[in-house]
Amino acid sequence: MRSVDSRSGLVRMDRDECLVLLADHTVGRLGVVSGGSPMIFPVNYALDEQDIVFRSADGSKVDHGLGGRVCFEIDEFDLETRSGWSVVVTGRLEEVTSLQPSMYKRITSADVEPWADGEKPHWLRIRAGNVTGRRVGPEPAGG
Repeated sequence: MRSVDSRSGLVRMDRDECLVLLADHTVGRLGVVSGGSPMIFPVNYALDEQDIVFRSADGSKVDHGLGGRVCFEIDEFDLETRSGWSVVVTGRLEEVTSLQPSMYKRITSADVEPWADGEKPHWLRIRAGNVTGRRVGPEPAGG
């Protein structure tokens, strides 16, 4: 049985439903804290079991996110029906390197193709801790 917030009417999705949505999408937003201020970056990603993996160039994601707590979000909305959902993952951001051969081979074979030009030598993953989701409006067909 689904859990519904009595104040807002939002449906709370369970972790498995959130993971299905994460596996079905390829673009999300990474949130890191830099100098005490939050920063949000769009990234192309893949799901590796329950972790988010993506590629990055040098810069804020690597300089301020690595080793720290980060968040990641995907969503979809229909303005006409005033419906939609969002999934939020919180966890620790790590770089996967060739010093972890089996994981590196698996991660680097993921279908992650950044839209932005330029070298993206860093393979990063968010070790998923908390995975939450909310849905608002009519249930999608079949769901």
